Amino acid sequence: MNVVQKYNGRCVDTIDKIKAIAKHVAETRQEGDGLVIVASAMGRTTDRLMKMAQEVGEEIPKRELDALLATGEQQSVALLAIALNNLGVPAVSMTGFQSGFITNDYHTNAKIKEINTEKVEEIIAQGKVAVVAGFQGVSEDGDVTTLGRGGSDITAVAIAAHLEWPCEVYSTTDCLYTVDPQVYPQAKRLPAITYEEMMELANLGADKLETRSVELAKKYGVKLFLGKSLERDKSKGTYIMNNDNLLVEDMPVTGMSIQEDIAIFTLKNVKNDGRTVAECFKILGELNINVDMISQQSTGKDTCSVSFSCTRAQGKELKKHIDADKAFAGVTVECEEDLAMISLVGVGMATHSGVASEVFNVLAANDIKYYHITTSEISISVTVDMEWKIKAALALAQAFDL
Repeated sequence: MNVVQKYNGRCVDTIDKIKAIAKHVAETRQEGDGLVIVASAMGRTTDRLMKMAQEVGEEIPKRELDALLATGEQQSVALLAIALNNLGVPAVSMTGFQSGFITNDYHTNAKIKEINTEKVEEIIAQGKVAVVAGFQGVSEDGDVTTLGRGGSDITAVAIAAHLEWPCEVYSTTDCLYTVDPQVYPQAKRLPAITYEEMMELANLGADKLETRSVELAKKYGVKLFLGKSLERDKSKGTYIMNNDNLLVEDMPVTGMSIQEDIAIFTLKNVKNDGRTVAECFKILGELNINVDMISQQSTGKDTCSVSFSCTRAQGKELKKHIDADKAFAGVTVECEEDLAMISLVGVGMATHSGVASEVFNVLAANDIKYYHITTSEISISVTVDMEWKIKAALALAQAFDL
C-alpha cells in the first residue's frame, strides 16, 4: 500500500519514541509499498527555539525566525531516517526545499504556490522511505519559510494530494471524539466524520488537524485517517470522508470544539462611510487574522461600532496598527478578554430546525451568560466567560447526546 504518514510532535518527542516508530515501520511495511513519512519537531522544540530567539533580542525578523524554527523538523526527520536505516529500512531525510515546496514570501505563515515531488518520487522508486520535514518550504527568492500553525499537516496532505495517495495522521490519542474527553469523559468516539465537519471543528478550535490541510484533502479527494501512533488496528481511529458516504439524518450535531483565549474587540466612533471598516478588515487580512462573530451597529448619524472576536494576541497586534494609522483617528478600541468559544458542529444542522433554540434554552436553564453568537449552515458558536466554559460544555454535550 502506498501511503503518506504524518507524526505529530508528541509522537517523536523522545529518542525512544522515534526508535519505536522506526521499528513499527520496519515490521509493517511490505515489499513494494511506497511510504512518505512527515514529522513535526520533537515535543516542545518549537517553543524552545522561540524562547531562545526572544532571549537574543526583542526584535525578531520573521525571515530569521523561519530559518530558526525550520531546524526543529529537520532534526526529527534526520533522527528518524537514522533509526530506520539502522533497522534495515533504507530511508532518506528531506527538508521542505528538497521535497519541492515552493511558497510565497509571507514568513511564519507562508502559503504553498507550487509542489515538485520529483525528488521524493525518485527516493520512493529506489525502494526507500522519504522522511520529509513538515511545516516548511522555500520562497521563490530562496529563503526558508514556514507554513504556520499545523504546517506539518499541510505538508503531509499536500504530498498525498500530489501523489494521489491516502494520508494517515498520527498523534497520541486514539481518534476524534464528539467532545474533548478531558472535558467530558462520556464523549463518544467518532469512527467517521465529513470533510466539512472536520474543517469547521478545526477552524473553531479543535487541534486534531489544521483547517487548511482538511481543505486541501477535500479539494483533491485525499482519504484522511486519524489514529494513534503505533496502533495497528485502524478500526480504532477516525476516517474523514465525503458527506455522501455518511448517514447524518439522525445526527444534527456531530461534535463540539472549545477554543480558549478568545477576546471580543469593539471599535467605537468608527466613521460610518464603509471605508474605515473596510480598511480595518484589510489590516486584518494583511496580518492573516481570521476573525469571527462580526457585528456592526450604527451609533449616530455618522458613526458606528464594529465588534468581532479573535485571539487576544491577534487583537493586540491589530490595535497597534490601528493606533498608528491616521485613518482611525478618534477611534477607540475596547476589549472583553478571558472568554471561551464553544461551538457545536454537524452537517445534520442543515436539515434539522431548532438547534439554536435548544442552545439558548440550555444556557438559560443553567444561568450561563453568553456574549456573541455566530452560526453557519453546519455550526453554532457562543462565547462565554472562561469560568463558565466547563459548565456550558457539559450542559450542551448532555443536551445533544454527545
